[in-house]
Formats: sequence, structure tokens, C-alpha cells
Amino acid sequence: MKTDTQTTILRPLLTDDAEIVADIFRDSVLNGTAPHYSEAERIAWAGPKPDPDRWRDRIGGSVGLMAEVDGGAVGFMTLQAPGHIDLAFTRPAFAGRGIGAELLNALTGIARAGGARALTSNVSRAARPFFERHGFEITAQGSIVRRGVTLANFDMRKVL
Repeated sequence: MKTDTQTTILRPLLTDDAEIVADIFRDSVLNGTAPHYSEAERIAWAGPKPDPDRWRDRIGGSVGLMAEVDGGAVGFMTLQAPGHIDLAFTRPAFAGRGIGAELLNALTGIARAGGARALTSNVSRAARPFFERHGFEITAQGSIVRRGVTLANFDMRKVL
């Protein structure tokens, strides 16, 4: 996919990508969600310095894709069987360029090939508009507690 004269390449997400995944996650949470969450909420969500071993375990249990622009990793998304989007993060500097859509479309194809009849995800306030644009509907509004701070989120679903 072309993004502002740059080509986006999707490739399999590897456990060796744990450090860059942690960095993209942290950048996305601390900087990209600022319009939706307070500084205290973002710090609680991002947590202390990322632990690559924790991220290796997290991405190792799913099918994932990494998006790269000009050889640099700019976003990733993971799918847990049979059709749950677990992680979906793009660097704020690359938001709005269609990278998330490319990742979601590719993982939707993988989910369909695996027999999924619907996709689900638990999404933040920041991600909600993206998922709504791609046909997901809210099934429940909830919250999650991170480091003693409650963060609003949404369970969403899309029939395939």
C-alpha cells in the first residue's frame, strides 16, 4: 500500500520483534491516545519500561503482522483464534495513513480462512472510531484497571 509516496509492507510478526513491539505500544499509548486519556491514565496503561520477555510471550501466542514503511516498523496487529483482535497499535506519526486498515484487512482474511464468523476486540477510546469505521459495533462498555487506574474501554464485534 502507498502512504504519502511511501510503500507499506506487511510481514509476519515474530517473537524477535518484541522490543520494537514494546516501543510502538509505548509510543502509541503515551502519545497517540493523549486526546482520549489523561496523562495519569496513559502512564498507568503504558507502565514502566517495557519488558521484552513479556512481549515475546504475548505476541508468541497469536498470529500477528508488522507494518513497515521504508524498512522501519510503524505498526502491528495480532489475532488470537478463532477471531479476536488482541493488539492493534500504530505509531502516532503514521496514524491516518491507512496502515491500521491494511493490518486489519489482512488479519480479517486470515480469520476468515480459519473459519471465523466474526471478529471481536476489546478497544480503547482512541481505537473505537477506527473499529467503527471498519464495521465493528459496540457490544459492551467496560473498563480495565492498570496499576490502580481505571481505564474505559469497549468490547466490539463485527460479523464476517
